[in-house]
Amino acid sequence: MSVAGVDWPEPGGAAEVIPLARGVALPSHVEVSDGTDLLVRLVLAEYAEKLKVQPGHRVEVLWGGPTGGRSLPAEVTEVRSDPELRWVLQITGPAEASQRRQSVRARVELPVVARCGTVLITGQTVDLSEAGARVWFDGWGLQPPPGTPIDVTLELGDGTFNAAGEVVRVEPRGPRWLISMKFPELTEQEQDRLRRRVFEALRLERLRQAD
Repeated sequence: MSVAGVDWPEPGGAAEVIPLARGVALPSHVEVSDGTDLLVRLVLAEYAEKLKVQPGHRVEVLWGGPTGGRSLPAEVTEVRSDPELRWVLQITGPAEASQRRQSVRARVELPVVARCGTVLITGQTVDLSEAGARVWFDGWGLQPPPGTPIDVTLELGDGTFNAAGEVVRVEPRGPRWLISMKFPELTEQEQDRLRRRVFEALRLERLRQAD
């Protein structure tokens, strides 16, 4: 027997929609799902519109199921702008477990101020997603072990962004440390701010590649 949340994403939940011809994961909210069709509202409509997805395009849908990540194949059957961007998707195959990372990551250099314990440090991001970042810092004292709290302030371009982070790993590179960190407690609004900055970086990268 098919089960909502396992065999297809539940209404009211979050999902990532990946147009296979574009290879970019787009955050969305599932508004309707019945095991045959999905109606999703794209969170970053301005960026999604630039991808020019049309009926007939194939996509992959990813979501968090009760026991881990799930994914299923689908096809776009309708694109609506009324006024928010929505896609109607027809499910074309069975769902399966997915280990694919759902966070979209982009290479972007942003100034960072961080506090790790009693130490105040400055650095620069290497890449960024709504789930975390990798940041160059000048090394100090003992390397912080995984799980160490690290509070960061990023300059996103539309203002400062504060996040309570957590060290995932530290990679020493001479006198510098490349620290991977995650942001486990962001609100949906805070994640959307980071996504907008990430998608802006991806858009600029595509323009550079097209020149």
